[in-house]
Amino acid sequence: MRLVSLILRNAARSRARVAFTLGSVVVAFLLLGLMLPVLRVFDSRVDFADANRLMVLNKASMMRPLPISYGDRIAELDNVSDVGHFTYFGASYRDPGNEIPAIVTDPAKFPDLVDEVAFRDEGTLSDWQSDPSSIAVGRELADEYGWQEGDLVPLYSSIYTRSDGNPVWTFRVGTIFDGATEDSVTNSVVIPYGFFNTERSRGKDTVGWYAVRIDDANAAEVTGEAIDAVFENSPNETATTTERAFAKSFLNQIGDFKTMIGAALILVFWTLVLITANAQMQSIRERFGDFAVMRILGFRKRRIAGMILSESLLMMFAGGVIGMAVAAVAVAIVAANGEALLALLKLDWRDWAIGAGLMAGTGLVVAAVPATLAARQKITDGLAEAL
Repeated sequence: MRLVSLILRNAARSRARVAFTLGSVVVAFLLLGLMLPVLRVFDSRVDFADANRLMVLNKASMMRPLPISYGDRIAELDNVSDVGHFTYFGASYRDPGNEIPAIVTDPAKFPDLVDEVAFRDEGTLSDWQSDPSSIAVGRELADEYGWQEGDLVPLYSSIYTRSDGNPVWTFRVGTIFDGATEDSVTNSVVIPYGFFNTERSRGKDTVGWYAVRIDDANAAEVTGEAIDAVFENSPNETATTTERAFAKSFLNQIGDFKTMIGAALILVFWTLVLITANAQMQSIRERFGDFAVMRILGFRKRRIAGMILSESLLMMFAGGVIGMAVAAVAVAIVAANGEALLALLKLDWRDWAIGAGLMAGTGLVVAAVPATLAARQKITDGLAEAL
């Protein structure tokens, strides 16, 4: 308790400097707490991708469609157990800025191809699959807007207009699906391809991409090469890859997030070390006389060095815990009000463990030089500094 009291008294000697230093620590660990969950979300989307599923896209661009006839030809290949297709709809509800994840696919194949969702009600699933103008809605989305089976829902598409030029599509909610696991996201809409293909004004008989389930994951690369070979030199050549590689390539299109975030965090903590080390050096320099007097009174060098180290660790852990706590609240708010990937954000024990390790490590690094200087200082030199 005497050591803590002494540390707090020393901190009170320069409250402004302590406040600014503590603020820099809080900001650094706030950024850390915000970035670590983001990194884990992107990693999880890559790491948990099903290795038994392949993605077949247009080789020229993932935004260009593929003919619907490709599905039958892919299904004939060895190691292919099932083939489905998907098309991005580009939907929004009520307001063009209120976007909703919506895809178009074959309702008959969707439950088998997408393991991340579960249909609890076989009756409403059958209704959806038999009604071409109905949609399947995720539980989170249905709860958010109060949708129930049988409700009519108008969706605005920024990509596809109906044959009469109207961009608003009205669907009936046929069924509501849940997530197969706790981590599954259920805030999307699934539109039947048959009705969509008949009613749209352009791009008929095309799809966005194919999802191919294979029997042997070890032969994924060979199967992908076989698929691409079938359509080689055609007007619409394909590029086949695993879901893991597709997720990575998609993220790379908008930047290498891990590299950018990692570099930003390194720069932030390097700046933190410089700021806090400079503040510590100034504080120690001003107290050289005090340390000399303490040495005369019987304080050992190790105890003085330990006091400096304790001050540094106290600063780091106080600011670090505050910053991480603020980040935890911010992440929880974003996850509660976010959609898609944002809904997976969570600051868990792994992030706190990383934060605690950085608090301790940074505190040790910052205190190393001041503690060494104070321990090596001669009593006469310290008394001279005090005069």
